[in-house]
Amino acid sequence: MASLADQLRGTRIGLSLSSGFFGFFHHAGVILALDELGLAPTRVTGASAGAITGSMLASGMDGRGICDALFAVRLRDFADLRFPPVSGRSFALLGGHRLAARLAEVLPAHSFETCRLPLALGATDLDDGRVRHLSSGALVPAVCASAALPYLLPPVEIAGRTFVDGGVAEKTPLVPFLSGPRVDVVLVSYLPRRTHDAPKARTGLLAFLPSPRSLILSMPPEELVERDRASVTLLREAGVRVLVLAPPRVALGPLSLERGPAAVEQARTGVLRLLESPSEDALGSPDLS
Repeated sequence: MASLADQLRGTRIGLSLSSGFFGFFHHAGVILALDELGLAPTRVTGASAGAITGSMLASGMDGRGICDALFAVRLRDFADLRFPPVSGRSFALLGGHRLAARLAEVLPAHSFETCRLPLALGATDLDDGRVRHLSSGALVPAVCASAALPYLLPPVEIAGRTFVDGGVAEKTPLVPFLSGPRVDVVLVSYLPRRTHDAPKARTGLLAFLPSPRSLILSMPPEELVERDRASVTLLREAGVRVLVLAPPRVALGPLSLERGPAAVEQARTGVLRLLESPSEDALGSPDLS
């Protein structure tokens, strides 16, 4: 029986890269595996970390080029402390200027219109809490908007609207594949939550303070999962095959960037194993299976 990779060759492939804290290394490993298998996406969507990696792919970089660019990133490339941290209606520890400058330096294309592949990036409209899929105009501000994690990076204004991280309202931007250029299959590079344990009760003198997670996410993770499940259902009802790629991930953050190569390699080998199988039984994730 033909492997999943063989089944996908010659089809129009959409690639959707989910949000997930510093998950861009993982997404790069997924893209590297697709390159090795000769599977070239024809459309790309992304949110937050997925927007960073997705914009690199859509603007013309291959998997190895994306990895090289990410491996070169250091804390100083994006950690510009904002003082004062409060400005207008926003609070953010970082200014976001270094991130924008780094993206402008790395990305081959600076507008959606000049990208090699059609691209849509999920961002959350701060005024009404709804997700918007940005797909035209300047690329760097859109990527910064999609990755503007609340309280870490400031909101980004685009065309009179104010946006924050796309992962706040929608984990995986799948809806764009229901319109526009047709695809036969959507591959989802999915970053599940790092733990599925029940939240522990907070105790001690500071138990009254909100948890860091509650400050960052305004929507329950379970609702984000349900939205993704509903989008997957709509795509399948429209005749689009959906394969969720969720191999184990290496968790890292801004102070552990040296783990980037390990994260890339784990994602790469995991996707190769999944797509070299002839069955979809090994696919899925704890959230979207």
